[in-house]
Amino acid sequence: MIEFKPRMWTLMGVSAMALVGVAACQPGGEGGTAAADGEKAAASSKAGEGEGEGAKPAPAPAAASAGGESGEAGAANAYSNVDAASWLGLRVTHLSGFLLIAQKSFAAGQVDEASILISQGLLEVYQPDAAELDSKVKDLKPAYDAIVAAIDGKKNKAEVEAAFAKAFKVTQAAQTSAAASDSDVIKGMLGIASGLYSGVVHPDGNDPTEYQHSYGAVLAADQAFKAAQSKLAGKDEKRTAQLAKDMAALVALFPSVTIPDAPAATAAVTAAASRAELALSGIR
Repeated sequence: MIEFKPRMWTLMGVSAMALVGVAACQPGGEGGTAAADGEKAAASSKAGEGEGEGAKPAPAPAAASAGGESGEAGAANAYSNVDAASWLGLRVTHLSGFLLIAQKSFAAGQVDEASILISQGLLEVYQPDAAELDSKVKDLKPAYDAIVAAIDGKKNKAEVEAAFAKAFKVTQAAQTSAAASDSDVIKGMLGIASGLYSGVVHPDGNDPTEYQHSYGAVLAADQAFKAAQSKLAGKDEKRTAQLAKDMAALVALFPSVTIPDAPAATAAVTAAASRAELALSGIR
């Protein structure tokens, strides 16, 4: 069972991105350490990673990162590298990954876990910049809250499914409104997925929470690709066909909604995400 134990990072909103970009060009720019709670040492089978990454968070020094911590840094890099115009679209799509994995969890009969996944997404992806996000996508959080309320209120299956359907509709509207670069969002989600997966497989016990969060990010990346597939094919049909194969191969590395007894090796997921990103980068 997943455990609701997220880490929270010190974040800055999208309005601060320009200032950080300037700072990054100065000596020592982006050399600070990302804040995390005091539970990093326990990143193993029970730790819940916090991918509450905002735009341009200061990454932790490489020497200080290991296991799940490096996974968090990898996820944060997606926000550090995205163009400011695509920040909102990436954030909404990242949140949608929790919705997608929660829906799979609910469909598999893991009702309480589905509620936890939605709550984690709100806390770690939405909440850090709630004021900013409320002003841009104000219907998003209430739609996700409604799923949690339906599940925790023991509503029947049809009512919960209706809440999911509404949340998906609101999410799609928010993504459309964000008008982000398709390539930026797909690339960002691939980075988040592979970054988080680096915290899944450990010699002393695998992490089921990291697995589900990474799987959600993969599902969100795949959904973003499929939504843009026709547009990308219009630019380069051959490379888009290759990207479709690479995305399918990445999704196939996640055979179940919960972590399998023998999850895919970290290198396999990293390589699959990298192949997809390479194909994407060739589409102009």
